[in-house]
Amino acid sequence: MSKKSNGKRFNESQQCEIITKLSKTDAPSKRAITHEYDVSERAIRKVWDKREQILERFALMSNEAKEKTFRSSVGHFTKLEDMFYIWIDSMCCANLPVLPSLTIAKVKSIASSLSIPEMYFKASWQWLSQFRVRQGLQKMLFHGEGAEVNKSDPGLLVALDNLYVIIAQYDP
Repeated sequence: MSKKSNGKRFNESQQCEIITKLSKTDAPSKRAITHEYDVSERAIRKVWDKREQILERFALMSNEAKEKTFRSSVGHFTKLEDMFYIWIDSMCCANLPVLPSLTIAKVKSIASSLSIPEMYFKASWQWLSQFRVRQGLQKMLFHGEGAEVNKSDPGLLVALDNLYVIIAQYDP
């Protein structure tokens, strides 16, 4: 059974502050930093040991995410996630709509191109949701999310009425 830690957690900004302090030529000791942040020396050692990963993550995060993120996770398929993030970014830069169903199809094709078997990676809505959290894309609306539709469009309302009629014909 694993033991849960009750210690204080650092946000991303605090971790980078610690790394910056320890990187200086006249750096304070790890013990001095433990007193400053009121944590164990082990916590400071962990930050120092993972400094490369922390700094890479920090460079990609928004300022808001740097202050709010206390525990970050890494996906199991980092190359796939990197390629997928680049695709989303290029779609946004080109002002093209990013449809949620299209994103699922795209990530499946990327997984296939990387020869990742479907039994090891399933591009699901849950995976997409967790990916967005890991990458700080929670606030980014994909096309069709968040009631983005113009509900006063008469053509749309007629089309929806027709759709409801068609759906009503089928038994649940």
